[in-house]
Amino acid sequence: MGRVEGRIGGAIGGYDVRATVQNGKITGRIGGVFVGDDLNIGYSLEGGYIKGRVGGVFIGRNIEGRISSNSLEARIGGIFDGNDIRLSIENGCIKGRCGGDVLGFNVDLSFNGDRVSGRLGGDVIGMDVNALVEEVEPIVASTLFVIAYYMYQVNHRNSGSGTSSAT
Repeated sequence: MGRVEGRIGGAIGGYDVRATVQNGKITGRIGGVFVGDDLNIGYSLEGGYIKGRVGGVFIGRNIEGRISSNSLEARIGGIFDGNDIRLSIENGCIKGRCGGDVLGFNVDLSFNGDRVSGRLGGDVIGMDVNALVEEVEPIVASTLFVIAYYMYQVNHRNSGSGTSSAT
């Protein structure tokens, strides 16, 4: 049984990632107890698929696509309100992008033994990754971090406290 445990972002303004990976199933939770999402995802590196749900039955996002031991091409969310995820292994690191050229974020993760570190987003706007990964393929673990950052953005998109008034 594999596990992925860690954090994207800092102590304030970040998301926890806690998942169990076993027999082609990813279960667990990203975020916290109150603001976060359940993971229920199936995959097969040999079969080349990844498919499942992040969040609940009514409020959540589907993920579906192709996965291999060294790449992922998938979509999280719907046709209009989702993003494409493209990841690949380059020189032992996971590189890629979630979203388009303008609205989206870069992925740059490095694995060293059972530790993963790196960055999701850019140098200014983005979050660091610091996690433990045991007996989980790097492409699968990286997918979980990308999903977590994407869902963090979705869940905090309209959480500003500004007001608007018409004159």
